[in-house]
Amino acid sequence: MAVVFALVAVVLGIRLADLQLFSSDAFVEYGQQQRTRTVKLTADRGQIYDRNGVALALSVPQWTIWADPSQVDDPAAAAAALAPVLNMDGNYLLQLLSEPDQHAYLARTVPDDIAAAVADLNIKGVFRLEESARFNPAGSHLARAVVGTVDVDQTGISGIEYQYDELLGGVPGEMVLESSQDGRTIPTGARHIRPAQPGADLYLTIDRSLQFEAERALMRQIEEVNAASGTVIIMVPGTGEILAMASVGRDQEGNPVSLSENRAVTWAFEPGSVMKSVALSGVIETGLGEPHHVREVNHWLELYDQTFTDHTEYGTVLYSMEEILARSSNTGTVEWALVLGSTRLAAYMSRYGLGSATGLGFRGESSGLVPQLLSWSGTDVASFALGQGILATPLQVLMVYNTLANGGVRVPPTLVQSAVDADGHTIRLEQGDPVRVVSAHTASQMTDMLVTVVREGTGRNAQVEGYSIAGKTGTGQKVQSGGNYEDDEGFSRYTATFAGFYPAEDPQLSMIVVIDEPVTNFYASKSAAPLFAELAKYSLQRLRIAPPANYFTLGSKLGPAPTPQPAPTLDPATASDPETTSTPEPAVEPTGPEPVTEPVEPEAVAEPEPVAEPEPSATPSPVPASEPTAEPNAQPVAEPAPAPGAENGP
Repeated sequence: MAVVFALVAVVLGIRLADLQLFSSDAFVEYGQQQRTRTVKLTADRGQIYDRNGVALALSVPQWTIWADPSQVDDPAAAAAALAPVLNMDGNYLLQLLSEPDQHAYLARTVPDDIAAAVADLNIKGVFRLEESARFNPAGSHLARAVVGTVDVDQTGISGIEYQYDELLGGVPGEMVLESSQDGRTIPTGARHIRPAQPGADLYLTIDRSLQFEAERALMRQIEEVNAASGTVIIMVPGTGEILAMASVGRDQEGNPVSLSENRAVTWAFEPGSVMKSVALSGVIETGLGEPHHVREVNHWLELYDQTFTDHTEYGTVLYSMEEILARSSNTGTVEWALVLGSTRLAAYMSRYGLGSATGLGFRGESSGLVPQLLSWSGTDVASFALGQGILATPLQVLMVYNTLANGGVRVPPTLVQSAVDADGHTIRLEQGDPVRVVSAHTASQMTDMLVTVVREGTGRNAQVEGYSIAGKTGTGQKVQSGGNYEDDEGFSRYTATFAGFYPAEDPQLSMIVVIDEPVTNFYASKSAAPLFAELAKYSLQRLRIAPPANYFTLGSKLGPAPTPQPAPTLDPATASDPETTSTPEPAVEPTGPEPVTEPVEPEAVAEPEPVAEPEPSATPSPVPASEPTAEPNAQPVAEPAPAPGAENGP
């Protein structure tokens, strides 16, 4: 027996020595783990302001209710007590309180009164933690497609909140606390705090008043023309700053609402005649034509297997390039596009930024679509010049007109003016380099032509008294299911666009209005241009832009509209042969974009070898019919679509 006791004593002695001498650190650590808990300290998220310091998104204090299920003595009783206070299902709470984890969120972003009521219940293992929630002082819908949203953990998931989440979010901290056996914090216990670093504040280029008015007016216009949706962008062409970016659609009940999707950059469409400025500016830039140069134009033109038409059958007339743009003549534009050629047109579309992201960096931004030059059919040079068969976002289209307003220089767009950290230091944000697209001379001539469009042509409804507006209409036909431009019943849907800038003498603002699927009147001159005029007038007043001192009203630059008459009998074979078009030798071939240095004429380069035109496609892109200068009452979309080549207006 003595031997047994001796052996037991030896074993216990060895175990005691092991615990005290060799494994003491491990057990001390185990004890600390039981007594301590780590609490994440959420960093204060930076605020988002408009360009004038008006708050668009703020973080406000809120409470989070959480539990350590291992410390809850009676999960069922705790769930029953918490359910009416948190307004939650008792069975769901019981499930959370019965989990084996040591941390379970019961409710997030809880207001003060509910958090206090939970504390009064004094339930062991249930705690409250002060966090923050995002709040939009101007309303949850104003500019929500631009500002974006955050999740319950204050992480950006859309819009500016997502794009600049790293700047806004800051760096989280942590706090380690020592608790007693009943879960209460020991005031004199071990404690470690690593403070959170607050996020930076962002100052956007958005003007809240302009944004509000753009959304309000767009909602009303969508309702008036019974459209599906619409987009408005207002910018400063010289800096690329976006002052307003509105996206409006319809809710499940059919009422116009501000969308969470920023369709100004995520949605690409066939813009129609508003893109005629690209081809004509290319003609002027390469020295192939001038605004006053006259061409013989017929109201119809057959090119390979596709027929291009104007709205009115006027026979054959003499139109200057300026008159072609002002009257939005499709056939006249095609004549000049054939002079320019596929290679040059493709180059200028690229230089204007079509087919490429704008550099805004917005999540989900579309690059649009411009087919590769080698895949173009024989009629694509004509269709693309008319804005059909290519895709562009509203922002990409507006960038074309920004370039012309800015003397031929394309300045990348931006939504953020500056960022300021918690110490008040300004954080430098990168912005792309400006790119020379066309010369200042070409931009000036295009501006004069676009002023004529508004004063005497299809853009008359975009006029603002006392100011010169430069702009262009565009009515594009939409592709239906199956890749066709008409549905099974022969009906078509359209987009109506007006893009321009003002005052034309010294452009300080630019704007695009896009109305998607208007029904009451699908012509851009009636659906988009009036809204452009309304918002242009408001923006001029809002920003206190006075009429230019050199503003004056010119006499009419266009002659009377041609008298409609039956189409002449022409030889289709001759009309379809592009070689019969008199094409002067080009002077300059556009080169790739390069950063702006001095506003000088681009250096001429050697003419590249012409690219062989592929065979025309079997299913050519339909082409819009030009919109009449003095437009009759347009037919609603419910009417059957006209014959191919006569669908759309500018």
